[in-house]
Amino acid sequence: MAVFFVVEQKALSCPVCGSNKAEMMGKHVKLSGQFEDKEFLTTDLTVLRCVRCGYYMFFDDTAEFTSEDQL
Repeated sequence: MAVFFVVEQKALSCPVCGSNKAEMMGKHVKLSGQFEDKEFLTTDLTVLRCVRCGYYMFFDDTAEFTSEDQL
């Protein structure tokens, strides 16, 4: 028996201002910190920053991005 997962692709939009334009600030970024005396380290993240309002967005490695020139 085979199980298939379909990943829904959505257009990028900033949750603050609704803009669909962002610049890549970093790939394979790991965040670390401490919460209630426990340290944590995230998996690799891609960090984008909204061009219009400057809001930072974090995505895991399953996210795929394209630019208009790639369409």
